[in-house]
Amino acid sequence: MKLIFAAILPTFTAAALAPPSVTVDAGTLQGGQCENTQNAVFYKAIPYAEPPIGELRFEPPKAYNKQYPNGKLDATTAPASCIQFGAEFDATGTILEDCLYLDVWTPSNATKDSNLPVKVWIYGGSDTSGGISKGLFDGCNTAAEGSILVSINYRIGPLGFMALNSAGIYGNQGIQDLLLGLEWVQSNIAAFGGDPKKVLLFGQSAGAEDAFIIASLPQAPSFLNSVIMESGAGKKLLYNSTIQSVGKSYAQTLNCSPDDKACLQSKTVADLKKAFNSDVFLQEGIGAGGPLAITTSGTHAFYPYVDGDVIPEEPLSRGVQVPAVFGSNKNEGVIYVTAKVGNLSNGDSLTPALYKNFLRDNFGIAAALIEKYYPLSMFEALAGGNIHYGVFYAIAQVITDSDYKCVAYEGLVSAARNNIPVWTYQYTHNNTCPWLGTLKQLQGHPEEMALVGATHTSEIPFVFGNMNNQPLPGGTCNATEAEDQLSKQMMSLWTAMAENADPSTDAIQWPQFTLEKNVSSPGLIFADSTLSGQVDYKSCLLWNKVYNLIESGNGTATPIRGSGKPTASPSATYQTSGAATTGCVIWGVLTLDVILSIVFA
Repeated sequence: MKLIFAAILPTFTAAALAPPSVTVDAGTLQGGQCENTQNAVFYKAIPYAEPPIGELRFEPPKAYNKQYPNGKLDATTAPASCIQFGAEFDATGTILEDCLYLDVWTPSNATKDSNLPVKVWIYGGSDTSGGISKGLFDGCNTAAEGSILVSINYRIGPLGFMALNSAGIYGNQGIQDLLLGLEWVQSNIAAFGGDPKKVLLFGQSAGAEDAFIIASLPQAPSFLNSVIMESGAGKKLLYNSTIQSVGKSYAQTLNCSPDDKACLQSKTVADLKKAFNSDVFLQEGIGAGGPLAITTSGTHAFYPYVDGDVIPEEPLSRGVQVPAVFGSNKNEGVIYVTAKVGNLSNGDSLTPALYKNFLRDNFGIAAALIEKYYPLSMFEALAGGNIHYGVFYAIAQVITDSDYKCVAYEGLVSAARNNIPVWTYQYTHNNTCPWLGTLKQLQGHPEEMALVGATHTSEIPFVFGNMNNQPLPGGTCNATEAEDQLSKQMMSLWTAMAENADPSTDAIQWPQFTLEKNVSSPGLIFADSTLSGQVDYKSCLLWNKVYNLIESGNGTATPIRGSGKPTASPSATYQTSGAATTGCVIWGVLTLDVILSIVFA
């Protein structure tokens, strides 16, 4: 039987309202009752690693193997988010370097024999910002639906992705954090009522890319049965030589020798953040490459890379090793444009010259090819002849296709060629409620909400079932009944993926992705309701040409298998031509503040 939705949970008794507790390897966790439902409980700030501070800064995570003090741990308070190096859509809560904790939400009636499906969440934020304590990611409604949710904090920015082999710092710390968190799930989730053989890894944006990397690893099937990637995944990673150059420049900005780990570990958090924002090499690399949160292998950024050890080979070449869903939203790019201009009443700056500059600055030698496929006249016509609206939608569409939809297509193709079952979707629904604090001013303005459309992050409240009191926490906007139903459908599909490694339910059959000559595929469309339909990937033929054209201008790189701890020079793992282009496309690394500061410069 396909899983449709959780069975109705039993009516609560007074005894069931007692504070929940569960015993794991380290002792007894004392959790809390969800406020919005009696059918779910939570356990927060569970340590899975030692604090990554002092001599453990920049190091792989060290597993938490101690017993809790007095055998018990109060798990009712949200953990701190890791140190933030980029702008967040909603930055809230405590921020500390001691941040390697995870949260677990379970149905109230779950027991160690329940064998429930498990969903493990990875937040986005360009691998420079984000955390598990945002209200948008609250897991109470997910657990009440009948599954277990685990959210894992991981290090970001230079603390999570700096590599400088000359100093004995080998990078990919954030990926290793997530892997250790998944090991914790395998060892402990049965105590909460979860089945360690039914683990879905799902993430959004950079979290989707990190999920893609993990799902491509040879050992992935040992701790996952499936993966869902929302608005991300399928990007090529950075060259080791680039990562080493970024690390060296960052060390020098901190007034540390490139071989002095102790110096780097001695710096204050304020020092680290100041250097991140003032490192000329880092900032020039981002600016020259363009503001699209895109990266080629030459981009200057802190990001995962193929080290030959943690990540042994290029994930896109290897493909995911477990059944997978790749999807994107119809209007991903709109949020980046609206965040800059506010609304179209400020549209005088949206001129044809701006569109040409946008293409030139982001895509360099490929700009003319892109403009031919996305002529401004087409968008002006769609906007009823309004040139400002036309520029707005043209820029947004280029961002949507280049950085999200066609990246997902690359991941789908990679998996399908390896005979891994894959599915795809497009989210097209225009949300009634603003789901982010930065959009709160749009509440009660349906025309402006329609302008935002199905943009980046807009599917998240539907996946988590957090449809009321938006934006969380403390908002006043509630979804419509139809939206509640759409959310229930989406949650049931995500849960089915965890349960069966197949997202179909008895109520909704999700057709598998197929490689067709016309580059469209059967999939699901999340509109006002869930519909079967064709997901159109025809524009990805163009973007494949663009990627290849820009990559050829950046030189070539050949990975060398082996340890990520080379004894040769820091750039020995890859040999590159060293060629550079101004205006090269960069796939997937910029933060919103950087995007907004340079995208329309």
